[in-house]
Amino acid sequence: MRRILIAVIVATCLVGQMAFPVQAAQALPGSPPIINLYLDWQMKEEDLPALARWDVVVLDANQQARYPDKILKLRQLNPKIKILAYLPTEEYAVAHFSEPANYPFARLGTAIKDDWWVNGPTGAKVYFWPGQPMLNVTDQGQSGEKWNEFFPRFIRDEIMSSGMWDGVFLDNVFDGISHFAKSSYDLDRNGKADDKATADKAWNDGMQKMLRLIKQYNPNAILLGNGGAGYADKLNGVMFEHFPSWSWGPNFQEVRDTLAKNMTPAYTAINVNTDNRPEQTNYRLMRFGLSSALAAGSSYSFDQGDYSHNVVWWYDEYEVPLGQPKSGPRILAAATGQGSVPAVWMRSYDNGLVLVNSTTKAQKVSLPGIFEKVHGTQDKKTNDGSVVDSVMLGAQDGLLLIKRVAINDIIGTSFVNGAFIRTYDMSGKQTQNGFFAQRGDAPSGATVFVADVDQDGFDDVVSAAKGAVTVSFGGTRKPVTFRPYGSAYTGTLYLSVGNANRDAALEIVVGREGKPPETRVFTWSGKELARWSAYMPLFSGGVRVAMGDLDGDGMREIVTAAGPGGGPHVRIWKTDGKVWGGSFFAFDPNEAGGISIAVGDVDKDGKDEIIVGSGRGAKPRVRVFDARGNLKREIVLGEQPVTNGIDVGAADLNGDGIDEILVGGMPAI
Repeated sequence: MRRILIAVIVATCLVGQMAFPVQAAQALPGSPPIINLYLDWQMKEEDLPALARWDVVVLDANQQARYPDKILKLRQLNPKIKILAYLPTEEYAVAHFSEPANYPFARLGTAIKDDWWVNGPTGAKVYFWPGQPMLNVTDQGQSGEKWNEFFPRFIRDEIMSSGMWDGVFLDNVFDGISHFAKSSYDLDRNGKADDKATADKAWNDGMQKMLRLIKQYNPNAILLGNGGAGYADKLNGVMFEHFPSWSWGPNFQEVRDTLAKNMTPAYTAINVNTDNRPEQTNYRLMRFGLSSALAAGSSYSFDQGDYSHNVVWWYDEYEVPLGQPKSGPRILAAATGQGSVPAVWMRSYDNGLVLVNSTTKAQKVSLPGIFEKVHGTQDKKTNDGSVVDSVMLGAQDGLLLIKRVAINDIIGTSFVNGAFIRTYDMSGKQTQNGFFAQRGDAPSGATVFVADVDQDGFDDVVSAAKGAVTVSFGGTRKPVTFRPYGSAYTGTLYLSVGNANRDAALEIVVGREGKPPETRVFTWSGKELARWSAYMPLFSGGVRVAMGDLDGDGMREIVTAAGPGGGPHVRIWKTDGKVWGGSFFAFDPNEAGGISIAVGDVDKDGKDEIIVGSGRGAKPRVRVFDARGNLKREIVLGEQPVTNGIDVGAADLNGDGIDEILVGGMPAI
């Protein structure tokens, strides 16, 4: 790990204000954390929003004194981020001697004793890297407290005690000295060059002692080391820099073996880089490393190289929510050989699968089903969102494929049975190809909502058509049908389901077409609990309904929207019909085509947002509001008006804890 921060002159930067907040990195269960080695001496203000997207960020330890406010901003932007302090274990850059006295490395320099340096037989200092004389991690040649005893205490007293760090990144955690010292060495200071084997053993013993003491003094710190797998059981992770450093197969197996030995949580990582060339668009190399990491189950780092660990390159694949791995990596049957050999490897995840071709030839791969490629803004030839059952995988390349959404994945929101559904994230990016939402256990054209209404552990299907609501239970109960507006009403109904009265079972909220625009709340058995007019009783456009927790207090609110003939009016109620919040127009008040409504947490802030779809004859748009009617996002889906308007929903289709926005009513082409 080369320190790009070392040979610089300390400077001061003015601290500006964040222009906008960013969403935290994906950090999804089962998906490996992505790690950024951001080792520039600067923390550029413009990089902070991007840097906050990583799961783990490694910073120069001096940043706790140089830029404490910027470290705080990273945590504000991403409360889940893990920030590690970079510290070399066996050398010290002399440039640090001239730094301000409050900088950690400056304080470290003043504490170094003369007999902690590694000398050669002539007494000259020994170097691994220019300008950075080596420190002796063994127990030899030192009087009193030894370097391997002091350094763990320094980490506790000067680094972790600051409260700014989640752990430390320990550079050059090598299992011997002979591999990297640039000249002969005299560890015991007897005036003679040491035997390599004897010195390497002493070095290994000393490093074992140092790591043991670091953990003893800093029991809650994440310990990530760079320099090989020899100390895997003393660390939370090992960084495999320049992967594959010599041969993919053995390196891949070494990564897997290291993960099995790591302390928990395990952060062993593959670092792939562009050999210090500014090749951010080397997508094949990035995919090859990422897919190798996903196959192994390791963390991942991709950057410019050991002289340039200071970039914020972001890729479409980082946002693919694969979820939990469903299996270990395996060689496909079409490949030859066993074990960690050059081959095409595959690993299945909850929401997709990963392929990595470690051979030197392109390989055609038949897939175990139908999948989608990533919908990307980069490398669109690869990430074109196409639906595939086989792929041609390039030499030393990888691919992430997404499982197609099944109709049974739509839980917790209403939709029209048989509608063509498109899915979007909060930014307006379409997350995958559209699909027809057609359940066989509900009538075509019915409004459907899937939830466990009786709380018996089985999903139930609530459907509404021709004025009747039917609850089909996933357990042993017989279906229940009731007519919420009486036998005379045979028109369209709108549904939402949620807890309206604090009992265990969920309640059903119903809206209707036509007048009166009453909202009604029922138990799953059809008992009415509440009713009220959401709009003037003579308004003939009817009322749409949605239900959710708008303020994150655990209690549900009911949101209503006016149907055709009225303005795009939204109102918020308590579940008993009392006014909860204000009201607002979601679009221009002169738009009289009605609107559709849904509620869901689409930005993972712990509060549900109000999602509104444009009405009849309007340009298709989705708007996202907070509980007070403040606009958070607009997504324009086209320029041509849609005759019947669009329908919206919100559901977590991929298990990442963030609801996708579902849109129906758009043309299927």
